[in-house]
Amino acid sequence: MINIAVIVPVHNRKDITIEGLGNLSKSLDFYKKNGEGQLAAQIIVVDDGSSDGTGEWITDNKPDITLLRGDGSLWWSGSINLGARYACANEAITHVLFWNDDTICELDYFVELEKVCSSDTKYKDSILVSKVFWLDKKQILFNFGCYYNSKSGKKTLVGLNEKDSFNEIMSVDWSGGMGTLIPLTVIKSIGFVDEMNFPQYHGDIDFFLRAKENGFLSYAIPNLKIYNNAETTGLVRANKLSDLKRLFTSNSSLHNFKQNYYFNKRHSNTSISWIRFYFGYAKVILKSLL
Repeated sequence: MINIAVIVPVHNRKDITIEGLGNLSKSLDFYKKNGEGQLAAQIIVVDDGSSDGTGEWITDNKPDITLLRGDGSLWWSGSINLGARYACANEAITHVLFWNDDTICELDYFVELEKVCSSDTKYKDSILVSKVFWLDKKQILFNFGCYYNSKSGKKTLVGLNEKDSFNEIMSVDWSGGMGTLIPLTVIKSIGFVDEMNFPQYHGDIDFFLRAKENGFLSYAIPNLKIYNNAETTGLVRANKLSDLKRLFTSNSSLHNFKQNYYFNKRHSNTSISWIRFYFGYAKVILKSLL
């Protein structure tokens, strides 16, 4: 039996959360009618201090959802860890599924998840990642898993902005924190997401790479299809020079200097990776100047 805790961090985007949870519930209802009964799922929403009524709406309208609350300081990694610790305390739970409130999945998502987990024990015991499309361009991939080159520090998103042509299960190094199924045995072996060093970004890839170092495999599954909303992604660029400080220091920025520096030092720390690291920041500054 596969007993999954679906962990959904949320913060102050009530309408997006309502839509995302509605989609997730529909997919689980579809599974109950069409699945083989070898999978069960419990939704755990971690509301990190929302002030827009998100938590209250869930309490009033989704009594079947477990609601955990933070004080606004958890960010993504802390929220995931709060949900994962709750799952670990439940002896019935076998897996956690990292999810985002803006993630939209196909109706048969959990039917397909059951199929792959039942097809081979290696998949049931490994990290499984979804095929991610852009929400506004549903035939175009965001990624089908990702690779990491520890010598150069380069991260590669498989199939980025390509039409989908991936029909086979693939071994990958990492993926984002959405649509990621993780056996609790992995968490109990390597620990939780590193919320101290990577509160928002890089917590997911750091977790994957630590799992790989400890002998756990990750597979991208072609029939697990989800859609990513690019409009709700965090801070990715500076539109003017005065934005650079926030771009380099904010937890909501992909270019947070301290976190990127520590990630490269932990997982690569080669001469070529540091050249790529500083060249990347030079490009960001140049774009802002132009």
